[in-house]
Formats: sequence, structure tokens, C-alpha cells
Amino acid sequence: MIAYALLAAIINADHGSADVLKVQKWEPQDFVFHSENDNPFAVAFSASVRQPDGREFNMPGFYDGDGTWKIKISMNTEGMWSIFTHSDDPCLDGKSLSIECSGEDPKLHGSLNIDRENPYHFVYEDGARYFMMGYECDWLWALDLSELNPFLDKLADYGFNNIILNAYAHDTSWCKGKTSDKDYGPPPMYAWHGDNDNPIHSRFNLEYWKHYDSVIDALYRRGITAHIMIKVYNKMVEWPEKGSAEDDMYFRWLIARYAAYPNVIWDFSKEANNEKDLDYKLDRFRFIRENDPYKRLMTNHDDKATYDTGVYNRILDFRSDQQHSDWHEKILRQREQNSWPVVNVEFGYEHGKNGLEDKTYGVAQSPEEVCRRAWEICMAGGYVAYYYTYTAWDIIISEDTPVGYGYFKNLRDFFENTQYWLMKPSDRLMSDGYCLANEGKEYIVYHNKPKPFKINIKKASTGRWFNPFTGKYTEPVDIIKKTEIIPPADWGDAPAVFHINEL
Repeated sequence: MIAYALLAAIINADHGSADVLKVQKWEPQDFVFHSENDNPFAVAFSASVRQPDGREFNMPGFYDGDGTWKIKISMNTEGMWSIFTHSDDPCLDGKSLSIECSGEDPKLHGSLNIDRENPYHFVYEDGARYFMMGYECDWLWALDLSELNPFLDKLADYGFNNIILNAYAHDTSWCKGKTSDKDYGPPPMYAWHGDNDNPIHSRFNLEYWKHYDSVIDALYRRGITAHIMIKVYNKMVEWPEKGSAEDDMYFRWLIARYAAYPNVIWDFSKEANNEKDLDYKLDRFRFIRENDPYKRLMTNHDDKATYDTGVYNRILDFRSDQQHSDWHEKILRQREQNSWPVVNVEFGYEHGKNGLEDKTYGVAQSPEEVCRRAWEICMAGGYVAYYYTYTAWDIIISEDTPVGYGYFKNLRDFFENTQYWLMKPSDRLMSDGYCLANEGKEYIVYHNKPKPFKINIKKASTGRWFNPFTGKYTEPVDIIKKTEIIPPADWGDAPAVFHINEL
């Protein structure tokens, strides 16, 4: 949101003032311009943005109602920036504005990037580490702010730092229509004028998108990345015709409103395998790259066959897939195919609080089973996304606090106390089980159920057992090379993790 003093300066700038505005590094800001136009969504509007080093990029703008147009940008370097507008509307063309970027919020870390030195992992622009802990909530944007904000606070407290959500979704085929006041399919607002049966794709519903703005901003303020699935092929949406002017308008609209947010990740579509036209998908990725000057990370949900051909290797930034069996082995194979982060974004669905039959979708697993699968994925060097049956899709009971929340918090807390980005899958070092290792320095061993094992380490050391269900460690255990390591006798049925840190 724009502070009052800044807003006043922007209004002056709209009339040609040379006032210099001051903003913080990485903070998305709206710069507002005015015109009256009978067909505002058809107006071409963008701005050349000059950076302190003299380089420029073009940022698309957008109409936001009541005669206002906006350019939203964020600045990643300190110094003087300037904006110069371009439009086929004379009232919007040729406006200039100077901005001084100085200072930063220590809680912000800039854009999310791929770690080029360790390409299977992510890192923030300022070098801070990012262990992706995903949470799918397709209809998150359907919640009003009074419910959204405490829900996001809770998710952040439990360590979820990546929310996967649709830009729009209409309804689920397995739970059609309104089944309760917590069922948001169809949602309370439509993304365009008209309705899903008779959409007017050339005109956006500003009430919907202004609320969506609040959702993305709320995620940003909590340090949560917004993994935006631009389309979805199994949620009953009447989309603009492929390759049409309205299709371009929709993709450009999302870029104009959200690309300035450093926490945004672009995903062409949920269930993208249902789009059989590869040329169309490649064209949409090209469109995003050409129109998003920030080059936010880009991926594609569940397009296994195309990923496996290697077509996406130089186009996308990381792999998003759903795999419902052989979790560990499939991540290992996917890492061999290309050196990029691999995320299993859909591998299990935790049931409701009343047991396995308490579900909204046809499949559900226990929180313990979902936890075990998550560890198998992470132990192959991959990342995960969590599903809860009453928040993943159009039925959202945000006040529930599933058992799995605690299990996933334990998982993230554990890995963030390691140098996971330096470790590689090293199951060959084990007599049995899974191993991540930075050989000679740090090792993680995992078994779905506790069992004795031998590990080929370089020198005598110590290690500690970790319980993924309780989040607790044992006292240190002495290790002699190639001797059998035996879990505590009273461990129970919880998975067993053993951490050796020789640093």
C-alpha cells in the first residue's frame, strides 16, 4: 500500500512535477496516473524504467478503475530511478517521475532465485537460504481478509513459506456446487465481467483483482512466496481462446499487477499435462519471459512427459511435478535429467480430523504417511508441498490445525539446521536406507522405521537421532567408522533420522 505522503507526490507527478519520491529497496510500489477512457482495458500503457546504472526495462501497466492507471515496480538497487510512460492515450503518454531508492527492510531478502553454485536449490537475492516448504491452497483468494490474515499467520508459524494458488479456479468436478458455507466453488467473485457461462474476457472484474492484490501482498509481508498457477485445466474454468488477444491480455494483466512482487513464482497451469498443444505452452512461456522484466522464476505443474523429453530444460527454472509412488526414486531420476530444483508438489492428501474417511477428495492419507513421503522426497534432494483435505481445494476450513502442520514444521526446522544445499543424495554410503551427504563434513540418514545400519564415513564422529513426529533430538552418539549404529530401544514406530555433523 502507498503511504499518504507518497501518494500525494505521485498525484503531483501525474501532472508533470519533478518531485523526487523516496522508497525502500524491494518494496513494490504503485505509481498512479489518470485519464478518462470509454474502453480502458484496450488502452496500451507501459513505462520505461531507468535504473541507477543506466539500464532500462519496460514494465506493462494496468487500469485500476475510476480513471486510474498504475505502473507497479520494485527496486533492487539503491540510487536514483526514473519512470517514463508510453501510451496510445495522450493523457497517459510521456509522463515522467524520479524515485530515490534507499534503505531496506531487514525482513525482506529480494527476489527468489536459483542458487547457481548449487543449482538443485534456491537462494534469495541477498544470499539468504530458502528451504521451500510448500502448501497448496488453490482457492486461497476466495477468503475475505478477516479469515485470510489469521490463516496465513498460522501457516507462517508452522514454517510454510510457499503457497501454491490459482489465479482463478471455478469449481471441482468431485464436489460440484455449494455444499456448505465453506465451499468456495464457484467462488464469490468472478475474474472477468460476465460469468463463467458467458464470460467477457476483454474486461476484468476489478473487485476480484483488487482483492487478489491484497492476497499477494499479505503473502509478501509474511515472507511467503506466491506460486501462481495462471491457468488450471480441471477446475471448470471457461478460459480465453488460446492465442487470442484476450489470452495475451490475461497473461499481461497478471504480469503488470504482480511481477514487481519479489515473492512471485509463475506457473503456466495446474495439471498442465491436460493441455496437449506444446507449441501453445511454449508460446506462453515465451510471452511471460518477454513481458516480465523481473524474470521471476517459472515452472509448470505436472507435465511429466514433456519434462522428460528435456524440452523445458532451458526454458523453465525448476521442475514441479506430482508423483504418488516411488517418491525417493523418482526425485533421483528427475535430478539426473537436469540440474535444477525438483519439487514434488502433490504426493499425498492428509485426511480431516475424523480419520481416513473424512475427506473432500476421493483419496486421503494419514498425517504420518504424508510425513514419511515428504522425508523420502527431501532425502533425495527434492522439495515438497503439503495438502490438507479441507484447505487444498474449494472447501476451506482455515480454523483446522491438522497434525501434519507440526510434522512439516519439524521437517523444515531440521533441514534449516543443516547445510542441506551442500549435500547430495548418497544412498551408496548406506547398508540400508537413504542418505544425504557432504562427504567428510555432514550426513543425514533416514529410515521409514528405525533399524540398525552401517554408514561409510571418513572418520570417527558423533551423531544424534531426530524424531520427525516429535521434533526432538537424542543426546550425541559416538560413531566409529563402519560400525553398526543402533536406534534407541524405545523409539517406537516413528521414522528415524540420524544426523552426523563433522563441521
